This record gives sequence, structure tokens and C-alpha cells, in this order.
Amino acid sequence: MKVKNKGSVCVIGAGIIGATTAYALSKEGWSVTVVDSNQEAGMGASFANGAQLSYSYVEPLATPETLKKIPVWLLSRSSPIRWLPQFNWRHILWLAQFISYCNASKVKRTTKELLRISHITQMNLDSWLRDLSIAGADVSLEKTGKLVVYREASELAAVNKQIKLQKEFGCHQEIFTAEQCVEKEPSLSRIKQDIAFGVYTQSEEAVDCHALSKQILKRSDVHEIYMAEVLDFIVEGEKIKSVNTSQGEIVADQFVIAAGNDANTLLRKINRSLLIEPIKGYSVSFPIVNMDLAPNGSITDQNRKVVFARIGTTLRVAGFAEIVGRNLKLDKARIDSLVAEAERVFPGAIDPKNFSSWTGMRPASPSGVPYIENIGHKNLWVNAGHGSLGLTLSVGSAVLLVRKIEESVESRPFSIS
Repeated sequence: MKVKNKGSVCVIGAGIIGATTAYALSKEGWSVTVVDSNQEAGMGASFANGAQLSYSYVEPLATPETLKKIPVWLLSRSSPIRWLPQFNWRHILWLAQFISYCNASKVKRTTKELLRISHITQMNLDSWLRDLSIAGADVSLEKTGKLVVYREASELAAVNKQIKLQKEFGCHQEIFTAEQCVEKEPSLSRIKQDIAFGVYTQSEEAVDCHALSKQILKRSDVHEIYMAEVLDFIVEGEKIKSVNTSQGEIVADQFVIAAGNDANTLLRKINRSLLIEPIKGYSVSFPIVNMDLAPNGSITDQNRKVVFARIGTTLRVAGFAEIVGRNLKLDKARIDSLVAEAERVFPGAIDPKNFSSWTGMRPASPSGVPYIENIGHKNLWVNAGHGSLGLTLSVGSAVLLVRKIEESVESRPFSIS
């Protein structure tokens, strides 16, 4: 254990981004306090998300193909992606910037940056788990690869182009025929006729994000404070002196906002803001009743925007992307759709009447690349805006943030290895 001689840091937010940020700081010799308004770690977007660690499959939402589909989203309530126009300046500005990223050259730059961050996660996660004595079973870690299935043969050219692009950055992915998809995942045999082709990536994994957030913080040398609402920041000159919470004042040398969609609520207390849009998703989790009929690894139905992930003895089915403001109401039609899809694809693997349902908000920047930067004051930092890739980018963005903090205080060079 490193001696905590670099100073103190208060991390606001105990989801997967806050948890990884806290551990990365503690690991490098900082004394860390984590603050969250919930009763435990991982209760926001980390609670029941798609569970996929997509190290190589990081195509952003902002693409030319997405732009072409916006009119359809506006007209169809059953579309997997739904957009409800909102008449406030922040939403309009976010949308304008999102559209500006929907061109080939920016997609290439965005993909390169997302892969850079995801590969840092891939390089470090296993060693972090070993260092913290977290067993794979503790967090339902599954190293079984991911298969993305497509229903339209017309998409093959665009998919090949994206795979070729990602190969330039070190990714290895294979195009599968429908027969090869079923050979890799026999549980897909019932929908073979619906599959035009697939993309298989051996490196991808699945993990229980909620459990991972809790375990990282539980086993890290950090101080956790829960049920603590941030009331305001106390500023002295160019720095934050402390943060007032409902549990008392916290004084620190550095402050990190890693609070997902609540980042702007906090930043507005110091008259700052970022373009972060909440993108609503849904999931259902089934106890697996027949492992032989369940998928071996993670599967994504790209056209229906539904992911299936086996995490231990649970089948997690997650999907949809709704830009509808901060409405956390559980849409029964969306849940029913996920349940029906699970029963249709994996009959006999689950009991369609026995499941838990969830909805959450993915905090997304317009480009899909998270904000990992200093903001407002010399000692205030933000790590937010990861969108649907929060789990995948979590370790990488934490490592990069620590590097920036250490460079800012002229500490010794920081290694990502």
C-alpha cells in the first residue's frame, strides 16, 4: 500500500466512474474521500446496465447513419431510439454539436479516442482486480467474447468499413455468416433465419457493474460517505477550499466531479456547465433456469438495439436509447418488449414471469468522448459524459484523469502500466 503523501481528494459520485477514479487516485498515493447521495455505490447508471466491456466495439452514436434515422425516431414510438424535442438552450446546443459529429472524419477521430481509453481499461482491469483481491465470481466477470448480429445484409459494407477503421487501432474482429454465428452461440439457433451476418470480438467481456463499483470501493483504501447531498462549494481565490454536504464539510486539496447526469447540477453551483444529455435505457434481469439454453457470451442485436449478457447465473437484457429529458418513469411497453425478446430468442433459458426491471440514464457528451478535464477552478476536475460506454471506459478515464491531476501539481511522471 502506498503512503498517502500526495494530498487529499474528494470524489463526488460513487458509480463505476467515481469508484475507478477513487481507486486510481488512492493507488497513486492520494488520500481519497468518496461522497454520494445514494445509500451505496453504483446506484445510478451503473446499477443494471448492459454489463458489457466492449473494448473494441466502441462506435459512437453520432455517425452519418444515425443522422439519417432521426426523422424515423421522431415519427415512431416503437423505434429502439427515441428523441423527444426539448425547447431549452442546453438541449438544443447538445443536439447541434451531436449533429456536427455525424460525419466520417469526426467519427474516425472519435473512434480512435474511444479505443485509446477502452484499451487502457483492458490493460489495467485484471491487475486492479488482482491487487484488490476481487475474484471474477465476486463481480460475475465473464471473459467469453461478444457477438453482434445484424438483420440486414445491406449493412455489411458499412460494418466492414468500421471494422477496417478499428483494425488500424489494434482491434481484431471477424465477420461471421449466420451459420458461424449459430456455431459460436448455439442458443441463437431459433433465430438463425433472422441473422444476415455477425461480428465476433474475442476480447470483449461482461461484468456486473453494480457489484464492481461496490467491490472496488469496499476493497480500496478510501473513505466512503453515503446519503450525503452536496449543498455548495466553498471557494477561496482560484481554488475550491471545501464542499458542504448534508453530512458535513469536506476539506480537500483536489475535487473531482464524477456524478454522471448530476455533474451539471453540481457545476451550476459555481456557474459552470457541460453539454451532457441523459440518454434513457432499460433492462430486465432474469435468473437463468437452464444454462444449456442461455448464451455463452454477450450478444448484441444491432438492429433492435438490444444486448444480452450472461453475468453469472443471470441473463441481463438491456436496450433502447431515449433522449427524453430526465424522465425516469418505467415505460411498461419497453419492459414488455425486452421480456418478449428474451423469451423469443432464448426460450426455456429463463422464466418470462420471473424478472426484475430497471431504467437508468446514460450521461452522454455530444461526441461520445467523456469530459476528463479541469474545470472552473485550479483544483476542480470532471470525469463525466461517457454515454453507453461508461463501464468500458471507466478504468481508462480514471487513469487519464489521475495523470492530468498529477501533471497539474507537478508530481512525478505517472505510468498507466
